[in-house]
Amino acid sequence: MDQAELLVNAVQSAAEEGRRIRVAGQGSKRFCLPEVGGEMLSVEEHSGIIEYEPAELVITARAGTPLRELERTVAREGQKLGAEPPEFNGLGTIGGAVASGFSGPGRPWLGSMRDCVLGLELVNGQGQRMQFGGQVMKNVAGYDVSRLNAGAFGGLGLILSVSLRLNPLPAHERTLGFEMDAKAALAFCRENARKPHPITATFWHEGRLLVRLSGTENALTVAQERLGGEEQDDVWRSIRDHRHEAFAQEPAGELVRLICPPNTPMDEIVPLAWEWGGGLRWFSADGFNHEAYADQHSGWAWQIGQPFKIERGQQILMQKILGAFDPNRTFLSPLNFELPDED
Repeated sequence: MDQAELLVNAVQSAAEEGRRIRVAGQGSKRFCLPEVGGEMLSVEEHSGIIEYEPAELVITARAGTPLRELERTVAREGQKLGAEPPEFNGLGTIGGAVASGFSGPGRPWLGSMRDCVLGLELVNGQGQRMQFGGQVMKNVAGYDVSRLNAGAFGGLGLILSVSLRLNPLPAHERTLGFEMDAKAALAFCRENARKPHPITATFWHEGRLLVRLSGTENALTVAQERLGGEEQDDVWRSIRDHRHEAFAQEPAGELVRLICPPNTPMDEIVPLAWEWGGGLRWFSADGFNHEAYADQHSGWAWQIGQPFKIERGQQILMQKILGAFDPNRTFLSPLNFELPDED
């Protein structure tokens, strides 16, 4: 019996006996998620690349396949994982990357993890194997159900395998550094977002803005002449994987991750750091009412290690989706799907 059948049988058994389970890979994101209990079902042994078509920029792999293995494989063909999913503590699987939906510093320019998902195979809460999507980008009637699982943290089912769209590796990359405060850096990014510069990532921390350029050598030289700045060492993996000093200033549980419109003013509270041209901001939780701040600025805030806050309309929608995928709530997720009491 192969690993896929073992996983299907484990879910079927849990569903029949009324036991609740949580899915895990290498546990790389355990530090940032609230504890949800239940029995752990690991997909780490369900690993390996099923199919890789470099000419089509598509790879299909089992959920437990390490991100590092995928990165090495596609890099040999001059390609990369499009959303730059993080590898916390050097760990991470492709199933966990899709389930969390976390994307790296280039998300506004390279796409999100959800954008990269072409299809997946899932075991639902009743132990049924289900196939969604495919291996090509095409027009479909209705919503692509496979992408619902990106960011669901295993709440809709156990991902067995996933097909991802890849990106070509850029011919050259260059990082530029600028000395400026948070407000000036935000204005700089907004101004240059309207210009045809090959920018693929931005990051600000303690008075220093970093900008990544990707493309041909000539394009990078022209962009640097127009933007200015000093050439810096490549630090984007450390930012992606939270090894940069910006994330060491506060314990993980004291960090707040805030997603908001990039043009949200920075006059009130200066973040510890920000990415995505100002669209992703990191704050210290100490004395910071992040929920009120997010509501005020049409954003979404999450304190690392704490339960996610989901507004009532989204919870009602998730209840309906769960009714189709996991009506008996076999799977546990750090997302809170319980409906709040009426005011």
